[in-house]
Amino acid sequence: MIDKEEKVRARKRKVTAALKRLLQKQVYSQISIQEIADEAGYSKGGVLHYFPSKDDIYFELINEIYSVLDYNHRRLLSIDMGVDERAPISSLLSVESFLLDRANIIILINIILYAFENETMMSMIRKFFANHRIFFESIMKDKARESVGQMDIDDRTAARIIQVIVFFIGLIEEIDPIDLDYTKIVRHITHLIKAN
Repeated sequence: MIDKEEKVRARKRKVTAALKRLLQKQVYSQISIQEIADEAGYSKGGVLHYFPSKDDIYFELINEIYSVLDYNHRRLLSIDMGVDERAPISSLLSVESFLLDRANIIILINIILYAFENETMMSMIRKFFANHRIFFESIMKDKARESVGQMDIDDRTAARIIQVIVFFIGLIEEIDPIDLDYTKIVRHITHLIKAN
């Protein structure tokens, strides 16, 4: 038997999934709570029972997306494997499943644009990007321990370079796909940045 809390979580996920589908067709500012309710199969009052405002639905969706990415990163960091294995697995779990998903690209662009108008949203996006960068920093630190010689740039800068490349490859691949091998790209970028 499903408990009450699980039912509430399931209903909230249905509402956020409806918003995610709507964001594939239009920008956030043009979506109404009524449209979200219709897409989810609920009444407007039913949606407002779980989410007092449209922003609350958006924040919940962002948290869901972030949680999936963060969970995959944490799981990979806890696995005992070499850096050469970890970076490719990360690219498969995070880059391909997250950045190459058209809905997530559109949502991410919407989030970034909306964040310039909303400080709460900006703090969430800052946390999202910081945690993503920290994940790549951990890969670079492991790689630094395994390599010998003088490092040209610090781990934080290297992680930022990887992060920017990974995010924009996903965006550009959506616009102009050429079927890239993301495993090789992440491995190659990591190697180039830390090369002696």
